[in-house]
Amino acid sequence: MSTERLSFQGEIKRLKGGLTDLFVAKHADAEKINQLYLKISKLEKDLLDAENFVVDQHKLSFSKALQQAKYFYKIPLDEGNFDVGKDFHDGELILVDDIPYDEAQEEEVVHDNDNENVDVEE
Repeated sequence: MSTERLSFQGEIKRLKGGLTDLFVAKHADAEKINQLYLKISKLEKDLLDAENFVVDQHKLSFSKALQQAKYFYKIPLDEGNFDVGKDFHDGELILVDDIPYDEAQEEEVVHDNDNENVDVEE
Protein backbone atom coordinates (compact mmCIF):
# COMPACT_ATOMS: atom_id res chain seq x y z
CA MET A 1 0.00 0.00 0.00
CA SER A 2 1.09 3.44 -0.65
CA THR A 3 1.86 5.86 2.13
CA GLU A 4 -0.80 8.17 0.79
CA ARG A 5 -3.42 5.45 1.07
CA LEU A 6 -2.27 4.58 4.59
CA SER A 7 -2.46 8.25 5.46
CA PHE A 8 -6.04 8.45 4.18
CA GLN A 9 -7.05 5.30 6.04
CA GLY A 10 -5.53 6.71 9.22
CA GLU A 11 -7.41 9.99 8.68
CA ILE A 12 -10.67 8.11 8.03
CA LYS A 13 -10.15 6.07 11.20
CA ARG A 14 -9.40 9.25 13.18
CA LEU A 15 -12.51 10.99 11.79
CA LYS A 16 -14.72 7.97 12.56
CA GLY A 17 -13.38 7.97 16.12
CA GLY A 18 -14.12 11.69 16.39
CA LEU A 19 -17.62 11.09 15.04
CA THR A 20 -18.19 8.36 17.63
CA ASP A 21 -16.95 10.70 20.38
CA LEU A 22 -19.35 13.41 19.18
CA PHE A 23 -22.23 10.93 19.11
CA VAL A 24 -21.50 9.86 22.70
CA ALA A 25 -21.18 13.51 23.80
CA LYS A 26 -24.49 14.33 22.08
CA HIS A 27 -26.28 11.63 24.04
CA ALA A 28 -24.61 12.73 27.29
CA ASP A 29 -25.73 16.31 26.63
CA ALA A 30 -29.26 15.11 25.86
CA GLU A 31 -29.31 13.29 29.20
CA LYS A 32 -28.09 16.41 31.01
CA ILE A 33 -30.81 18.45 29.30
CA ASN A 34 -33.45 15.93 30.38
CA GLN A 35 -32.15 16.07 33.97
CA LEU A 36 -32.31 19.88 33.90
CA TYR A 37 -35.90 19.75 32.63
CA LEU A 38 -36.78 17.41 35.50
CA LYS A 39 -35.15 19.79 37.99
CA ILE A 40 -37.01 22.76 36.49
CA SER A 41 -40.28 20.85 36.69
CA LYS A 42 -39.66 20.03 40.36
CA LEU A 43 -38.74 23.64 41.12
CA GLU A 44 -41.93 24.86 39.41
CA LYS A 45 -43.98 22.42 41.50
CA ASP A 46 -42.20 23.50 44.69
CA LEU A 47 -42.84 27.15 43.81
CA LEU A 48 -46.53 26.48 43.23
CA ASP A 49 -46.74 24.57 46.53
CA ALA A 50 -45.05 27.47 48.35
CA GLU A 51 -47.36 30.02 46.74
CA ASN A 52 -50.41 27.97 47.70
CA PHE A 53 -49.10 27.61 51.26
CA VAL A 54 -48.62 31.38 51.57
CA VAL A 55 -52.11 32.06 50.22
CA ASP A 56 -53.64 29.47 52.54
CA GLN A 57 -51.84 30.95 55.55
CA HIS A 58 -53.00 34.43 54.55
CA LYS A 59 -56.61 33.25 54.32
CA LEU A 60 -56.31 31.44 57.65
CA SER A 61 -54.91 34.55 59.35
CA PHE A 62 -57.65 36.70 57.86
CA SER A 63 -60.27 34.25 59.04
CA LYS A 64 -58.80 34.34 62.54
CA ALA A 65 -58.92 38.15 62.56
CA LEU A 66 -62.56 38.10 61.44
CA GLN A 67 -63.52 35.65 64.16
CA GLN A 68 -61.77 37.78 66.78
CA ALA A 69 -63.51 40.93 65.50
CA LYS A 70 -66.82 39.10 65.75
CA TYR A 71 -66.07 37.89 69.28
CA PHE A 72 -64.41 40.94 70.84
CA TYR A 73 -66.25 43.74 69.06
CA LYS A 74 -69.57 41.99 68.41
CA ILE A 75 -69.36 42.70 64.68
CA PRO A 76 -72.07 40.64 62.97
CA LEU A 77 -70.38 38.81 60.12
CA ASP A 78 -73.33 36.62 59.17
CA GLU A 79 -75.99 39.24 58.39
CA GLY A 80 -75.00 39.60 54.76
CA ASN A 81 -73.47 43.07 55.07
CA PHE A 82 -69.90 41.92 55.49
CA ASP A 83 -68.20 40.69 52.32
CA VAL A 84 -64.45 40.05 52.14
CA GLY A 85 -64.72 40.22 48.36
CA LYS A 86 -65.55 43.92 48.50
CA ASP A 87 -63.59 47.05 49.33
CA PHE A 88 -64.14 50.78 49.33
CA HIS A 89 -63.13 52.67 46.22
CA ASP A 90 -64.00 56.32 45.67
CA GLY A 91 -66.42 56.17 48.59
CA GLU A 92 -68.31 53.12 47.30
CA LEU A 93 -68.26 49.52 48.48
CA ILE A 94 -67.59 47.48 45.34
CA LEU A 95 -66.16 44.10 44.40
CA VAL A 96 -62.38 43.99 44.63
CA ASP A 97 -62.24 42.63 41.08
CA ASP A 98 -64.10 45.72 39.83
CA ILE A 99 -61.65 48.18 41.36
CA PRO A 100 -59.57 49.61 38.50
CA TYR A 101 -55.87 49.22 38.92
CA ASP A 102 -53.93 52.27 37.85
CA GLU A 103 -50.14 51.95 37.94
CA ALA A 104 -49.74 55.73 38.06
CA GLN A 105 -51.86 55.89 41.24
CA GLU A 106 -49.82 53.06 42.72
CA GLU A 107 -46.59 54.94 42.05
CA GLU A 108 -48.04 58.09 43.64
CA VAL A 109 -48.94 56.14 46.77
CA VAL A 110 -45.44 54.66 46.95
CA HIS A 111 -43.83 58.07 46.47
CA ASP A 112 -46.18 59.66 49.01
CA ASN A 113 -45.23 56.99 51.54
CA ASP A 114 -41.54 57.59 50.84
CA ASN A 115 -41.95 61.29 51.56
CA GLU A 116 -43.80 60.75 54.85
CA ASN A 117 -40.62 59.76 56.70
CA VAL A 118 -38.44 62.55 55.37
CA ASP A 119 -37.62 65.41 57.73
CA VAL A 120 -37.40 68.70 55.87
CA GLU A 121 -35.47 71.51 57.52
CA GLU A 122 -36.77 74.99 56.85
